[in-house]
Amino acid sequence: MSDYEFVKPGMSAHEIVKKVRDSKEVFLTSTAMRDAGQSDYKNRLRIHDLLTLAPLYNEMGLFSAECHGGARWHVGIMNRKENPFEEVRLLRQAMPNVLLQTLVRETSLWGYRPYPPNVVKYAVSHVDIDVWRCFSFLNDIRNMKTVAEVVMNKGKLFEPTISFTDADWATDSYYLGVIDEIVALCGGTSDIILCIKDMAGVGTTKRIGTLIDEIKQRYPDLIIEYHRHMTDGLALPAYLSAAKAGAKIFDVEEDSLVRFYGEPPMLSVEAYFEEAGIHVHLNREIAEEAVLKVREWIGNYEWAESPFRGFDHTVTYHRMPGGAFPSSFEQASKGAFLELMPAILKVMSLYNRIIHYFDVTPGSQITWVTCSGIVNKYAKEQGSTGVKHLIGLLNKFVIEQDQNFESMEKEEQEELLKVLRNATDDFRNLILGQYGQLPNGWPADWVYESTFGDTWHEKRKTRNDLSPVELLKDDNLKRLRSSFEEAIGRNATDEEFVLYLMHPKDAVEYIEWHEKYGEAALVLPTSIWREGLKKPGDKVEFDFWGKPYCVELASIGAEHDGVVQVVLLVNNKTKVYAVQTPHAKKEDKRMAKGANDIPSPVNGTVWRIGNPKRGTLQVGDIFHFHGLHICHLFVHKDEEMANVEAMKMENVIAAPFTGQILEICVKLNELVQEGQLLFVIDKRVGGKEQGMLPADS
Repeated sequence: MSDYEFVKPGMSAHEIVKKVRDSKEVFLTSTAMRDAGQSDYKNRLRIHDLLTLAPLYNEMGLFSAECHGGARWHVGIMNRKENPFEEVRLLRQAMPNVLLQTLVRETSLWGYRPYPPNVVKYAVSHVDIDVWRCFSFLNDIRNMKTVAEVVMNKGKLFEPTISFTDADWATDSYYLGVIDEIVALCGGTSDIILCIKDMAGVGTTKRIGTLIDEIKQRYPDLIIEYHRHMTDGLALPAYLSAAKAGAKIFDVEEDSLVRFYGEPPMLSVEAYFEEAGIHVHLNREIAEEAVLKVREWIGNYEWAESPFRGFDHTVTYHRMPGGAFPSSFEQASKGAFLELMPAILKVMSLYNRIIHYFDVTPGSQITWVTCSGIVNKYAKEQGSTGVKHLIGLLNKFVIEQDQNFESMEKEEQEELLKVLRNATDDFRNLILGQYGQLPNGWPADWVYESTFGDTWHEKRKTRNDLSPVELLKDDNLKRLRSSFEEAIGRNATDEEFVLYLMHPKDAVEYIEWHEKYGEAALVLPTSIWREGLKKPGDKVEFDFWGKPYCVELASIGAEHDGVVQVVLLVNNKTKVYAVQTPHAKKEDKRMAKGANDIPSPVNGTVWRIGNPKRGTLQVGDIFHFHGLHICHLFVHKDEEMANVEAMKMENVIAAPFTGQILEICVKLNELVQEGQLLFVIDKRVGGKEQGMLPADS
């Protein structure tokens, strides 16, 4: 047993909490394997490299290693081609004495939308994790209920988390009220650890100290962990303030991983605390080895870093959280609107004073998509002058007029009443209560009118105060599993089904990729994974299932019609592959032009054609009815025809009128661009909406 081993898997939640409470030391959670990679490297850090840290973590004396959850889960199957279940098994084997920690988004778990209770229960019960950090971007504690019940019944450590921001409405009294609800939900403080999640890193040194002091006065036995991003440049003094006020656990990452948007550097925090007389439970020598180990491979990820570099104290205004910073710039670059980022951040700083919630996932995605969409619309229609006008309008309304709608000029009011008209369904669902109650009340009426237009009165009446736990009906898991197994052409494992429940499209694509390429993502070095073998004679060697392999590039043939023949030597056996180049013939994108054409509203991926109630939409669908074939070629006004995923948000494509489907112009999982033709429908009215044909027609 290591001298620094303190808590480990297999201990009960009560034992873990008691040991931390009784100790005079403070403890560290390393976020290197999850949030450090999410915040500064867009979740591209591969398990192949992270596993090199595991033996060191096993001797370092960490409280826990956050290695799972958040967006790492999704990006793993989507980009890195890694299975989060397999990652856990590999880490268990490599560091058996370390508590493994996940981050879940209450009813959204590792996805971006609320799931019904039976999906939450099924998923949580099938994941082998020791510490479950669970947050609500609305601080709606009711949303944590299902996760809390399953985790605590399993005997694992539940870590309820309050989302933190610095705003006039986010007072100590407000946060204490949220914590009261947490304590009531969990039956006291003896079996939980409370996390304060300062996702954007906006808490001042004084503010964090006074908040933790207030919490400890009310709940002296409550163990507090402080999670903070360092974007504003003031993380270390804030950590010391939190420690002096009574926080016991702090999130850090290896110093060599630190950039600008993740957690503070491990060695610096330890030295800073020790100088202040606060002893840290950490094997400093082993921690230094981990820092050096990261330096061996971190250079492979420079491409993944955000182009927006340096600390940014203005984060206290726009509150773009760590994980969203690099990914937003990547999305802006791909969307060719990188030059608009300063304007988008400014609009975000005004937007979050109109609609109050916490900019952590999925809230950060809702904020980003909403504000970037507004700015892009003005830029396309009016250029840079229009963007400046938009910022001036919002600044006047929010700052100068203190959101007094009636004090704005008539034409300004009319413009405000259109500014949110193209908001996504996720924003609409947010203000209708589909995610839970907003932390500082519902937005003003003008927001609903701006979003829904003439139907805003009716839409607002549908708003509810329920939690998704109470609101959503259980899914038919048997039916969902059947659809999944039909898509992959075989029986699915329980773990594969969990992947599907979280991210249906990407789970199917991952499984198809894995069945074609096997364990390549786990065994190939990162340089080869990213760039491949470049010239004849280049080779890579690795072990797989205890057997050594050598893959050598023998030759690359001449290009013909966009295809080249590549010859590889695999353990000296010749393999020939036909590879398409960027010059391979591609079909031109058809754009929507006519009145009957249905376009894509965004650049994204078609992940569903049809809707859950109706099923897949197809031209020529026919079903039997009393000996006749009835042509089911119609969609009805406002019926969902397809769903396009963009920037982790779903965009419903609804029929603008009742009509007959003449053509479906895209395929499932196809990448589409804004304005691309998705459907052609012919408008139908009255009794002509449905035709009956003889059975032999």
